[in-house]
Amino acid sequence: MTLSVLARLSPFHRTRLTPWLCRGLQQQAAPRKGLKVLFFGTDEFSSSALTALSKGIYAENPGVAHIEVVCPPPRYKVRTIKEKTKLIWKARVSSRATNLGIHVHNTPEGGSIQNWEVPNVDLKAGYGANARFDIGVVASFGAFLPQRIIDSFPQKMINLHPSLLPKYRGPTPIQTAILNNDSHTGVTVQEVHPKRYDAGNILAQVPFELKLGMTRVDLMTQLGHLGGELAVRVLQNLEYMRKNSIVQNEEEATLTRMFTSGDAKIRWEDMTAMDVMRMHWAHFGHIAVWSFLRVKNKVLTVKMTDIELATSFDDPLEDDYLSFRPGSCLRKRKYNYVEFPCIEGGRLHVRGFTVEGKQPRDGLQFAAGYIKKNKTPCMLTLSPDCKRPTPNFVYPEEYKRPSHMAAVKLYDIPLYHSKSGLVRKLKLKAEAEEAKASEKSD
Repeated sequence: MTLSVLARLSPFHRTRLTPWLCRGLQQQAAPRKGLKVLFFGTDEFSSSALTALSKGIYAENPGVAHIEVVCPPPRYKVRTIKEKTKLIWKARVSSRATNLGIHVHNTPEGGSIQNWEVPNVDLKAGYGANARFDIGVVASFGAFLPQRIIDSFPQKMINLHPSLLPKYRGPTPIQTAILNNDSHTGVTVQEVHPKRYDAGNILAQVPFELKLGMTRVDLMTQLGHLGGELAVRVLQNLEYMRKNSIVQNEEEATLTRMFTSGDAKIRWEDMTAMDVMRMHWAHFGHIAVWSFLRVKNKVLTVKMTDIELATSFDDPLEDDYLSFRPGSCLRKRKYNYVEFPCIEGGRLHVRGFTVEGKQPRDGLQFAAGYIKKNKTPCMLTLSPDCKRPTPNFVYPEEYKRPSHMAAVKLYDIPLYHSKSGLVRKLKLKAEAEEAKASEKSD
């Protein structure tokens, strides 16, 4: 489509063309006001931020005139038999940019950007040859940007960070906030520091309420969208924001670290049901919580992928479940989950399992394969010696077993997801009571 074709359209059809179709035509006719932005990102947080940031192009006071994306290249696995390649990883922000009609640049393979040069604006944008970007916006890019790259932008670079800096600097602020049971988190827009991660001057911050039951993916999506909207406001008033920026207090700074699979292991001796759920929410979609299971003379690693916290509306599968050691695998016929009692009297309902070397299976399949009649296997914190009996469970000092009534009412709380919320619990409870009443009347 050319400018001559656009001129033939009526005003009615011209105004109803989707923005991503007419963007190039508008820029060829008259470049929009605002900044040319090069966006650096990889994951769900950055893809949500990109969506909100791209909407700033069509605002009444646009802070963004044009946007393009930089992300790591996709990774392929080469099949030597037929010499075919298989895609094993692709940056989420790359797929989102393609859907939005945004041009994507890839960094060199291997992850190093020391010799990488900032690209020019795409020719199709209508800014002419050798047009340079005005500013760089970083959101969960995963690589340190040296001073050379920062100085290549006339307006330098800004960063979107999913925490209220200087709290939770580093790579895992969302997971750390969930694990620490914080009531609030937030998003910070800051200047990119040339020598340290997340240590630049703060340009703007927005708090966000962290509801119980929110997973890592939930927060990445919502905080990313919130951060993108905040970045648009900052770019609209960039000079004012920089004049009134706040230097971070180094004494209040806290650091986060990368998590591994070892951080998702369940410790049945001291972890409550809520502790396990927070660990599941924090690593959701990235690392599955897991434990050891002994089957005869083999010790298997079992990952739990679909976990729910049993509330007071869930009847226990065993009336005397408090007499079982924490980590015991309790099952009941026709129930599609396995119940695990915990140290404080809480219970976990697990509907998804992945045993090492096996395909994923649901609760019924796991129970049929690993839980025998009249035998209750137990999950273990440490891998035992297969040539010796399984050691007895060691309770903490001064441990007191909770009463049945206190344990049942322990988690009478609403959760964020409807899947594990009180609405579904009440509905199931009401249906069960109606079924019992109908059986008695018959």
